[in-house]
Amino acid sequence: MERWFCSETHAVNTIDIPTEGISFLEIPGEDITIPEALKECRMEILGEEYGKTHDCLGRLVKIYDFKTRLFLHIHQKQEDLNSQGKVSKDEAYHYLDAPLGDHPESFFGVHRYIVEKGLQYKTYLPLLQAWDCKEEELLRYSFALQNVPGEGFYLDSGILHAPGTALTMEIQEPSDVGAIYQPNVNGYPINKKMLGKDVAPEAVEKYGSVEMAALHQIDWEASADPDFFEKRHLYPKPCEQTRQGTVCEEWIYYGTPKFSGKRLILHPGEKFFSKEAGVHNIFVWHGTGLVNRKRVTGAKCDLHSCEDELLVVCKKAQEGYWIENDGDTDLYLYKYFGRDIYTDMDTPAMGHSAD
Repeated sequence: MERWFCSETHAVNTIDIPTEGISFLEIPGEDITIPEALKECRMEILGEEYGKTHDCLGRLVKIYDFKTRLFLHIHQKQEDLNSQGKVSKDEAYHYLDAPLGDHPESFFGVHRYIVEKGLQYKTYLPLLQAWDCKEEELLRYSFALQNVPGEGFYLDSGILHAPGTALTMEIQEPSDVGAIYQPNVNGYPINKKMLGKDVAPEAVEKYGSVEMAALHQIDWEASADPDFFEKRHLYPKPCEQTRQGTVCEEWIYYGTPKFSGKRLILHPGEKFFSKEAGVHNIFVWHGTGLVNRKRVTGAKCDLHSCEDELLVVCKKAQEGYWIENDGDTDLYLYKYFGRDIYTDMDTPAMGHSAD
């Protein structure tokens, strides 16, 4: 249901598998994970300057398709995780051109009046205490926004959300923290332990119960932002700095130093010389072509080899490399960057207010 790309993040699941979520480098005769490679040759991968202040790629990229809507949840803000040595998780979505599923709308936040009138704890606490409500009893307090292919949303840590059924490509901070507020989704029960999994013991003591502690982790003001769509809606914006004739990359994740991403579409026969500020990874979604003379094929991957995923180390990224569509259909290629490779000054402003 999920595929993680160029991942250095361990997936936290009920059955713990040591390397679950971790990506391996495809090097003949070797069996090495991304974290192991970074430990052995960090500067060669990250670059001398970037490697002085960063020790990892600093982002997690995934595609997921659960067939059903996901449960209502948050990812805790950093101040709620510091005492546990955990990392927060801002994230951003990009909906791919695939069947949208039965519920191509995501629920976000909470209705403004609930926060303005101070009703959030009175509204949610009984439902969390009982842990037996129907899913619509919680979702009716949130607002739904349509999943449009080619577009997406940026989501700050602490905001309530229940992603829809569209095939979703997500970039986020490299973490797997969260609190789930919904006791079931599509008839599937959720263990209440998932509500308090990343709630600090001192918070439970302070607020008197895990339910109240988890409710205090919600960023209520951001969740009730009346300009939520205008500020957090993402749609492709041209990267004019790298335009080459009629070929222009597009920013799809932008407006934050935490992570960023681009989309490149090449028609048959087109070429593009790619130069970037630093280390990044590539995913090929459609088509076939050459990246630095290496064959790539959209969405072609199995347990033994991947033709759709590449890691571009800092030196090669800054020197530049050719991308060529030698097939007979459009080549869709995505690039993903970690923290501080591009800052919010390098990418477009987020949302519609700056248009």
